[in-house]
Amino acid sequence: MKNQYTRRKFFSKIVSGKGKITDELFEKYKRKNYSTRHYKTTNEEARVGNITSGLSPYTGSWTTQQALHLLRRTQYGFKKADVDSIVSMGMTTAVNSLLNVVTNLPSPPINYYQNTLADEGNIAYGADWTQNAFGTSGVGNSTNNIRNDSLTFWNVGLALNQELNIREKMTWFWYHFIPINFETIRVANYSYCGSNSARISYDFIEHSRANSLGNFKNFVRNIATQPAMMYYLNNQSNTNTAPDENFARELMELFTLGKDPLSQYTETDVINAAKVLTGWRVQNLNTYPTSTSFVSSLHDTGIKTFSSFFNNATIGNTGPTELDTFIDLIFSKTQVVSEYICRRLYRYFVYYDIDANIEANVITPLAQHFVANNWEIQPVLDKLFKSQHFYDMANFGVYIKTPFDLVIGSMRTFNLNYNVSDPTNFEAQYYVWKAINNKYLVTLDQEMGSVPNVSGWNPFYQNPNFHEYWINSSTIQKRGAFIDVIFNGTNLNYNGLLTRIEVNTIAWVQQFPDATIADPELLVNACVAYLLPVDLSVTVKSNLKTQNLLSNQISNSYWTTAWNNYLANPTNTSYTNIVKQRLKSLLLAITQLAEYQLM
Repeated sequence: MKNQYTRRKFFSKIVSGKGKITDELFEKYKRKNYSTRHYKTTNEEARVGNITSGLSPYTGSWTTQQALHLLRRTQYGFKKADVDSIVSMGMTTAVNSLLNVVTNLPSPPINYYQNTLADEGNIAYGADWTQNAFGTSGVGNSTNNIRNDSLTFWNVGLALNQELNIREKMTWFWYHFIPINFETIRVANYSYCGSNSARISYDFIEHSRANSLGNFKNFVRNIATQPAMMYYLNNQSNTNTAPDENFARELMELFTLGKDPLSQYTETDVINAAKVLTGWRVQNLNTYPTSTSFVSSLHDTGIKTFSSFFNNATIGNTGPTELDTFIDLIFSKTQVVSEYICRRLYRYFVYYDIDANIEANVITPLAQHFVANNWEIQPVLDKLFKSQHFYDMANFGVYIKTPFDLVIGSMRTFNLNYNVSDPTNFEAQYYVWKAINNKYLVTLDQEMGSVPNVSGWNPFYQNPNFHEYWINSSTIQKRGAFIDVIFNGTNLNYNGLLTRIEVNTIAWVQQFPDATIADPELLVNACVAYLLPVDLSVTVKSNLKTQNLLSNQISNSYWTTAWNNYLANPTNTSYTNIVKQRLKSLLLAITQLAEYQLM
């Protein structure tokens, strides 16, 4: 069967050497060689050459194909009803809707752990702990540990239950771009970190969620004095007598200016930026609310002189306002900052490879639009998601799914059970989210609250392979194992409350019209179009039909009769099992293809 890979064959071919992808399907779809780039509009290769599309408004067809592309990049998976809704809206209204995040923030994480560990702050079972501070030394450490777990599992639950907008995807963009590590803060050598780190980590994440599409300059200014960031990048220990350059360096190198050629800040700039940042302190970690204040006695009062990159600017002794002056100085480098952030957004939402055409036709005008809109993020994404370039077929099916896109996306797309039947059983609910996190996300190297370093996860930034780093000899097997689990089923049983995670194949295909389901060719086409970001050849789809729905028989009636028998008598176990097994075989075969790892 041409170009169809079983998972075993996929595993054996996908990794070579140091994790370099050599699988033919990835080589076929990833955008590497622009002079010979082939990509599909139907089943036949139709276009060859450089990608020259830009930010002109998209005026092409608005079908399920384009709607699915938009949802794959802005959501973790998608519900069939959401797809239908987005298609019916049209492109402009659909993008507007997805970028509308002006809704109430979700309810905070709660005490789900009371039956395992009594909360030392006397927070009741099911109650919000995020405003409860531990003010006595040595008290609250055990509770803080499990509150960190509560925060992680809660974030998984929010992704699973996301609204039809971009907020959760953007929350994770900010978290990987400007991250903290929950454990690093918990074990920081400062009083009360061991008992209060979960609370300030929650505040940090909620700042990202609340400002997911807001003003980037304000975002950076607020991050600079966020208590969790103060501990994570050591500005808490930055003093006039013992300067610490950690946050000053990352503020420029990772969060605003980047390391692209136009970014020419110097070591002198890092040293002077650290001096500007001296004196800020979290002084009330043991109370709520926790904030950061300026302590003048710890501040460097000298004149800070910056390099020619910043036009030899100086910042005098103005105390707490020096930070704002320095933020203004960074953002005075409008081209450097705007282009750097737009590249990061592009690599998160579109693709990692930015050649001269994309730099000129997408990044540069998008960055100018960013500056013209006073550093607001929402207009940047609005222009990108409505552009000819975003819907260019060259950008379909070239991006390897992150663990979150694979795990959370699959669970949502296949309508799996990730919420327990009794919503008042908080312990069981968090147990389910914990299992999804610990069994699948952690083993695939992506977890909220745990990043390898301040740069975040390397598939989002690391040359030369970027997203290809998600795939190695270990993770590809675990990805396949996860797919097997959701089709073969697993029980999550907590204190008698059973949650069964298994794709209900019959219910899933019944989302399509009756006539589509009864016709095996139409059904295969529908499943492929919905589950894969690129189409398969007529030959491959015919083989999928024959091998799975027809059980290697010839006539289409072999499936149609089986389906009609089931519809006529759904309580007949024999009829049900025949249909269920064939559908499971089909959907498992599709999701085992290399294309399912793409979006």
